[in-house]
Amino acid sequence: MQRTLPNPSVEIEARAWRLRFLDAPPSQVAGLGEADVFTVEEPRKVFVVAEPVDATAPPSRFDDTSGRSLALLWMPPLAFDGCDNAWLEGVPLEGPKDGGRVVRAGLRTARVVWTNARAIIYASPDQFEDARDALIRFTILERNVCDIERHMPEVWASINRNVKLTHTIHPGDLRRNGTKVGRMTELVTEMNSQALHNDSALEQLNPTLSPGSKRLFAELALQADLYDRLEALAEPLDFAFEYHEVLNTRIIEASQWSKSNWIEIWILAVLVLELAATVYPLVEQFVPHN
Repeated sequence: MQRTLPNPSVEIEARAWRLRFLDAPPSQVAGLGEADVFTVEEPRKVFVVAEPVDATAPPSRFDDTSGRSLALLWMPPLAFDGCDNAWLEGVPLEGPKDGGRVVRAGLRTARVVWTNARAIIYASPDQFEDARDALIRFTILERNVCDIERHMPEVWASINRNVKLTHTIHPGDLRRNGTKVGRMTELVTEMNSQALHNDSALEQLNPTLSPGSKRLFAELALQADLYDRLEALAEPLDFAFEYHEVLNTRIIEASQWSKSNWIEIWILAVLVLELAATVYPLVEQFVPHN
């Protein structure tokens, strides 16, 4: 696919895009036209579609298969039209915004303001592609980490609610909690898998990444506390995984014990019936008949 790259001699006006995050190639999604497409491999495979939009104000958002769209504004050094004023409106210096945090990061040649809904890149044309690549990868990783953090209260609530099942399981517990524990085990396993992929993405081991993109990504991750947040999640996720592994083992053992008991009861019932059928003719001989 042919792309129109920024030209350092003419790019003095702000430009904007709506970045959409898809699980499937955009050729399978209707209505995307001839927008540029970028593929991100880590922490998960995502197809990012960049649709050109009006730069005067942030565009409307879409909910796609890999998350909500992100409005991106590029401000070259010579762009003095004040487009970023509308984009920065309501964005605090720090703290929560648009369902996430506000992240401000920069190097000598590029600067980024990021929220979960919109982002602004201040960079020269020759630095723009590296900055955009770093911003896209950071957005996916930040949202992945937020997703894990959002599910942790649910995991802790499940652990506290089912802690007695680690040592005592009654037949009624199997009916009431078996399905719930299975669902929570799947969730915890998926969260652990995400965390491992997040760690890999944070290391930026892909040899195709440019030095400029890697440096800006690292700065964004640092300002968003991604290193500390992933480290803080590691032990709770390990504990939750081991806990649910023990819990599932106990439930399986209790289920097998319950089934074996029912089998023994049925065997005893059959033996009693056979004994009755055998003894009845003998007893009948001693019963006086009128």
